[in-house]
Amino acid sequence: MKSQKSNEDMKRATGVNMWLIAIVTIIIASLINWFMVTNLAAPKSVYASDINKINNSMSHINDSTTSLNVFTDHQNTLIGNLADSTQTQFDEVNNSIVDTNNNLSQTESSLSQTQSDLSSVKSQENNLKTQTDSLATQSNQLNSQLTTVNQKADNTKTSLDTLTTKVSGLAPGIQIIPTMSSGTISLSIRSDIAQTVAFKLEFRPTTDMSQLATMDAALAALYTTPPITVTAGSSVRGDYTLYWDTSDNLYHLGVISFITEGTSLSVGANSRTITFVTSGSFEILITPLYPTGTSTGSW
Repeated sequence: MKSQKSNEDMKRATGVNMWLIAIVTIIIASLINWFMVTNLAAPKSVYASDINKINNSMSHINDSTTSLNVFTDHQNTLIGNLADSTQTQFDEVNNSIVDTNNNLSQTESSLSQTQSDLSSVKSQENNLKTQTDSLATQSNQLNSQLTTVNQKADNTKTSLDTLTTKVSGLAPGIQIIPTMSSGTISLSIRSDIAQTVAFKLEFRPTTDMSQLATMDAALAALYTTPPITVTAGSSVRGDYTLYWDTSDNLYHLGVISFITEGTSLSVGANSRTITFVTSGSFEILITPLYPTGTSTGSW
């Protein structure tokens, strides 16, 4: 019981002490306040002036803040516009770079095409040069051939001139109309001038006439027994042409030729008669000949 009382007394003493400390503290604070007010008090006008200065400073600060905000907004606007303008310029530059790259690509393509075209033109030029060289060679060959042709033409002209001279020197022509009956050949002759003419008569067998196995024996037999005898004013000798036939290994008669003596023809119409005797069937060809010299014919 004694202990419990002591505790309560201690609690009561402690509460009194707390209140005492609080009161002392309040008194001390009041004294300090009074002392500060008493010693630091100043006239009201001084405080009003300081307050006005402070208000003015605050106004200037507010104005500065407002101006700074306006300037900041303006700068932000300028920076935004600059950013937009810069971005636009960047876009334009990028577009220009893209266009430039496209133009470069087109230029490279054009250069490649131009190089290809130049290569094609060079190839065509080489082909043209080859063709030109070939044409030049052909032209030279043609010129050489033309020179040769001209030489041949000159030679031909010379030959023609010679032939013309010789033909001009020949006696004028004659027209002969032969008729034949019963071993007689009648010649109706028209001559442009008076001249001496001989006649060649060729008798060609129309059927095969085989002879002997040797030429000498065949000719001896033909001359011994002539298959044809011709008389033109006088007897005319016949000449025999033989050919070898491998089918029977014998000579065969090819043609019998007779050349008469010359006969004098007057200008205009003339007639001559040739007689012949033949065994066999023959085709007869008559050709006028123009003998040279001064001898005259006898029929």
